Amino acid sequence: MGKWMAGLLMQAGMLVGAPAWAQETASTVDPAMAMGTLVVDIKPFTSEKELPKKVNRQLESGALEWGIRDRQLVFTLVNKRFIDFPVSHMTRYGQQETLSLPAGEYKVTGVGLEMTTSFSVEKVLERGAFVNEDVLVFRIEPGKTTTLAINPVIRRDATFAVNFWMPTLMTRAVTDAAETPETALNTRGPSSIAWPDYTGPLKFVAKK
Repeated sequence: MGKWMAGLLMQAGMLVGAPAWAQETASTVDPAMAMGTLVVDIKPFTSEKELPKKVNRQLESGALEWGIRDRQLVFTLVNKRFIDFPVSHMTRYGQQETLSLPAGEYKVTGVGLEMTTSFSVEKVLERGAFVNEDVLVFRIEPGKTTTLAINPVIRRDATFAVNFWMPTLMTRAVTDAAETPETALNTRGPSSIAWPDYTGPLKFVAKK
């Protein structure tokens, strides 16, 4: 049952009749200056409580699945076959990925899962899955680097079902000038949307 349940966890354009100075300005703009760098840095997991050795080994080789599209990043602990979003990245704890992206504002959504005992996939999702929309907002500036630092930590007061140990993903965006407050991507709170109530674009609904 444990292995089965674990399967859930995871312009072109043209100047016409423009003044000469405008044409010169447009032609000398470096397209690279409109791009910036995003580093998704996933720290090694830590625990506030002592863990069984077997659990510790499993978590050491753990990874996060995530994707990005249209200035939206989604990190999901629900299996991506239930998510209507290109979840094309899997980054292990203690590793990082670097992307060159257009400058501008980006938003992060977390799809969390509280494990419950059930023999039905639908019931597990209904009872335990939830969506934290736009839980973190950050900017990528032209020619600059923004780091999305994710610290997976097992909380001392965390509770678990059927021996599943799920780190809380404490996340902040860091630049040379500032950083956002640390926030949890996968903690259920007042603004979380329960899976049965979520009608947004991230939920995969099979066409009949």
